[in-house]
Amino acid sequence: MRSRLLIAIAAISVFAAAPAAAQANVLDRLYAPLHVHPKVAPSPRFIRSHFPTITVQKAQLRKGYHSAHTGLYTKGTRSRIGTYPESWYMHTAGGARVRDRARGFYVMNPASAGWRKQVVKNCKGSPSFCFLDAMGSDGYDRTNVHPNVSLSWWTQQTLGLANYVSNASRNWGIAANNLLAARGAKYMVAYEMFARVSASRSLDVLRHTRCLCFAKLGTETGARYGFTLFLSGYGRGDRISVGTDQQAGKWWDFFNRAGRLGRATAKMRVNGTIITRTFKHGMVVVNTGSSTRALGRVASRLSSGSDTVKAHSGRILLR
Repeated sequence: MRSRLLIAIAAISVFAAAPAAAQANVLDRLYAPLHVHPKVAPSPRFIRSHFPTITVQKAQLRKGYHSAHTGLYTKGTRSRIGTYPESWYMHTAGGARVRDRARGFYVMNPASAGWRKQVVKNCKGSPSFCFLDAMGSDGYDRTNVHPNVSLSWWTQQTLGLANYVSNASRNWGIAANNLLAARGAKYMVAYEMFARVSASRSLDVLRHTRCLCFAKLGTETGARYGFTLFLSGYGRGDRISVGTDQQAGKWWDFFNRAGRLGRATAKMRVNGTIITRTFKHGMVVVNTGSSTRALGRVASRLSSGSDTVKAHSGRILLR
């Protein structure tokens, strides 16, 4: 459908093999990132019945958290362990170990052969894919002090790490968090969009990656905006998680309405700040601008209420 950044070919087939009937339901795109704050996660049974794609920690996997596509969460460039060989760690110009600014983890050297092998070991047992956190520029910037390397060096070495882990097993592919630098890579891209970056940037990521997208918007209006913006631009293999870290696995009321849309029948259309996309049984309309706008002639015919869409908001219209 369009060029993608994607996981290994074997893993692509896992995500693409769902029956056509299932792929026609946009709710098959839902992703529950249960690796974040597992204490607030819904029950394993709820997750299995509502979210086709999830990422879990090993402890959660043992507790029965699994779904059609289940990823195992690990740190790509971070570790709590301080007893590995010194060459596995990143250092300052003065030789001190670099730490993660937020969590205090050790920042690991993505070029280290030993650390790369350890990441592969950490990924073993992944049912479908392995989620590598703290990759890309985010992994470089979120340090207590900058390591004694450049951002460009870090980017190239995290790309190398991602490809190394991806090539290490035919049983699972990987998702690399925030690693956007390469096009045509063998991994999925996990990316926080719709809240942290602009709508145009979010849609560009969707256009050029196979995305495990995060819409960390905690209100009903905000969450619906992120979800409808995703629906306007998603392609084959893209997934979306909606809600803050504390809302992992939350079931929003508008999901039920979206589940009646059916398959997309056209690509998105952009008219100024208004984005629309038609589906078999309806349409999504998104206003990325800062003022209320009219739905438009076609969308208005589907609306049973207001014929406008508010600023930074989205609507799901059914026939």
